Amino acid sequence: MRVPAICGYQQMFVYGVPTTNPFGREREIGILSNFLRSGQPVGLMGVRRVGKTSLLLASLRQSSLPYIYLSAEEFTSGKSFDFHSFISGYVVSVTSTLYSLAGYRVLTDKGRSWLRQLRDLVGAIKVTFNIPEVSATLDVTLEKVERRKRLEEELPRIVDLPQIMAERFGVPRVVIAIDEFQYLNLAKQSIPNVFHVLRSRWQFHTRVSYVISGSLIGMMNELLSSRDQPFYQFFYLMKVGPLPPDVSRDFLRRGFEHYGVRVGEEEIDRVVDYVDGLPAWLNLVGLKVVSEGKSVNQVLDTLTQDINVVNAIEGDLRKLSPGARSVLKRLAMLGGQGRPRDLGDDRWGVVRALQQLIRYGIVEREDEGNYRIVDPLLVHYLRGN
Repeated sequence: MRVPAICGYQQMFVYGVPTTNPFGREREIGILSNFLRSGQPVGLMGVRRVGKTSLLLASLRQSSLPYIYLSAEEFTSGKSFDFHSFISGYVVSVTSTLYSLAGYRVLTDKGRSWLRQLRDLVGAIKVTFNIPEVSATLDVTLEKVERRKRLEEELPRIVDLPQIMAERFGVPRVVIAIDEFQYLNLAKQSIPNVFHVLRSRWQFHTRVSYVISGSLIGMMNELLSSRDQPFYQFFYLMKVGPLPPDVSRDFLRRGFEHYGVRVGEEEIDRVVDYVDGLPAWLNLVGLKVVSEGKSVNQVLDTLTQDINVVNAIEGDLRKLSPGARSVLKRLAMLGGQGRPRDLGDDRWGVVRALQQLIRYGIVEREDEGNYRIVDPLLVHYLRGN
């Protein structure tokens, strides 16, 4: 599924949606787009609201390669993963993209169900060409998805579709991008060996570049860096960090100048100190100053009560166990960092809580046994509630 460019010139102060032209990421975009062109598999990791998806979309665009983008999170509900919908979405996106590159017209609509699109696509393809491997795979996939049967036997052939079609249509290289990849771990409920199948097929695809990304840093590290996992040492890992302070200041400065709003350097410094270099929060503060006509100090003094902040942070907190929320609150009351001995008397309970917080990318372990909350706005929020 192609994601339409959001863009044109550099966007300033846009909250809640990714951009294909993120500020201050030129170096990372250049590196990632070169990897995509060369066929190097890449694992992109970055906490929520750091601009990871924007960096991914910008790199896909700059690579000038045809690409398929899917977010695994869209197929997730709680701790369940709709594997049949994911597979039909994958087949539709891959087949329709490569089919159109061969000169055939395919109409797809994200508003329609993947299953209906898959049914229409099978019929359209049979009218204009016949590639036995593709036709057979599409027929069986459609039949099994419709009846919600096990897809384990067909999965290798489904995974091979982009390579087969690229070879048959003479497409030198296509990119498969799967955002929030860690949610595919839930697909093991349907197919326990899903990652083994993906690794075993992807490593032989000479015309397909694979890039995955994820915001739950601890989970991504477990999947990609553990020796007992299929993807161990398969991806080149790139971590997306917050914007450096000087870049964050420059972003705010240019944004306020763009909208003709006068903001002093001390106020800009306060924004950067308050939210660090997380693009989502920098955009939100800038947007509120510009649209509400308030001063930076007025915006920051009420930022933790803003409905956008409340919804985003509460959404993250709902995923945590009560023990993890308790430890997180204590860590926030310590200023956002501390040692396990300062976080509760139940030593093993604290350890389990910290492990969950690390898996979700909310807390990271620093040198000498310190643990730190990654998002400073989360610290402000928890201290005030």
